[in-house]
Amino acid sequence: MAFCYLAHRFWLLLKSGRRLGQKMPMACVGVSVTRLSSSLLLLASSSLACAHARTPEQRALIKRGDCTELLAAADYARAGGDSALASDLAKACPKDQFIRLTAAATPAQALLLCGRTAAAGYRVCDARTVGDYRAKLQPHLALGPSDEAIAIDPLIAVALEVLGKELNFSWNASDPDVVVGKLIVNIEHQTSSTVATVLDSKGKNQHVPATQHRFVAKAAGQVELGDKTRTLRAQDETRDLTWQALPRYSVAPKTDPAVPAEDELKKRAALAWLRVLGKALSANPPETVDVDDDRGCIAYGLALNSSAGDENAAAQGQGDSDRIAACEKLLGLPPGAGIPVP
Repeated sequence: MAFCYLAHRFWLLLKSGRRLGQKMPMACVGVSVTRLSSSLLLLASSSLACAHARTPEQRALIKRGDCTELLAAADYARAGGDSALASDLAKACPKDQFIRLTAAATPAQALLLCGRTAAAGYRVCDARTVGDYRAKLQPHLALGPSDEAIAIDPLIAVALEVLGKELNFSWNASDPDVVVGKLIVNIEHQTSSTVATVLDSKGKNQHVPATQHRFVAKAAGQVELGDKTRTLRAQDETRDLTWQALPRYSVAPKTDPAVPAEDELKKRAALAWLRVLGKALSANPPETVDVDDDRGCIAYGLALNSSAGDENAAAQGQGDSDRIAACEKLLGLPPGAGIPVP
């Protein structure tokens, strides 16, 4: 221990910024510059080695290799400012055991597991895995207009009635998390020549000239994502064939395409648009998301990282202190651990 103390004192001397050749403390008088430099480097290395010495309890914890225990201990180490210990503890978690934990977890808890290891300097989850979890996170988000006096768009109302529960969306005109504009849907009727296989009067297949009809319902609506207003687009289409009568082959004509009514086509486009909005918000959740549950807290952490352009911002507690503290408690993390998300 005395050696560690001496090494630590020399390491502090090295960190103080003194250049070789400057006047040194009395303890260094009579030592050549070259010799002193070598001694400082040697003792600095020894100091670092001493700093990484582990207690019997820590060594036993690492030896047991229980991921749940290790990551909990890593959280406390990171919150206490000991990043080296946090890294050692996280890296002691066997990867196969970690994969089993994430496989059995909800998307929110899986993202938290990935974030906790990453914050400790041990990146286990790749970008594709993280993207899959984010797409399934679906925190509750309230959509609403830019002015509460604006009534809900009828097409958005229909889409929310069908998909609101699945996507975890609701409507709140007075206090929305996400501001959306009017949804505009246009229907295009496109035709092209083709060949159809049809039955003649005797039940035999005949190849006849035909016209393919495509009815494409295109939806577009503006949404505030982060600090930008974006126009999201989606479409849905249906197709059918028509052909003329061919008496020689006893083929009856089909003159009208069988397609849904215009209102149904617009509804389908609105549903497609709301799904596109869901994907956009999974990639860029708003900071206004409620933090009443783990999904909201994880989404808030992701939003903080995106806003700061720093994947460690939320883990470092760079956000509203009250919301960060509430999420630490809700997620079972120690104070100071932030919201570690990948």
